[in-house]
Amino acid sequence: MKTINTSLPGTINASRFDAARALAFNIAASGSEFIEPELVAWVDRSSARASPEVEGCYGPNGWHDYGLSHEGRLEVDVGDEMSFIFTESSPFDSYAHLGHGPFVNLRDAQGVEMICRVGGKACVPLDEWISKLT
Repeated sequence: MKTINTSLPGTINASRFDAARALAFNIAASGSEFIEPELVAWVDRSSARASPEVEGCYGPNGWHDYGLSHEGRLEVDVGDEMSFIFTESSPFDSYAHLGHGPFVNLRDAQGVEMICRVGGKACVPLDEWISKLT
């Protein structure tokens, strides 16, 4: 996971946490790491608060472990007080622009579903095991 260190400007009008979170979001959104950054975990050491508070995420680094295990790709540390972990939240790219693939699903005369190369050749019955491979 990539880590960026930054600090808050000397004078801020919002709460320190809100300002730090906004700064972290701006950093995450301004880089090429993400299309749509999503905050998955954070810690505010000065107030001893962290998120998420999930059963099993105990100890001082539970928030960090959660962020890593939920595909955290960027950590923004704001001074020594706060840290924020981000992941990507944009939907996956569709395959529509790739056109049709080399395989199709067909049914034989008895209704058995099969996976075949385009043109109905080299067919294999589509059972529970084969369907997990496709």
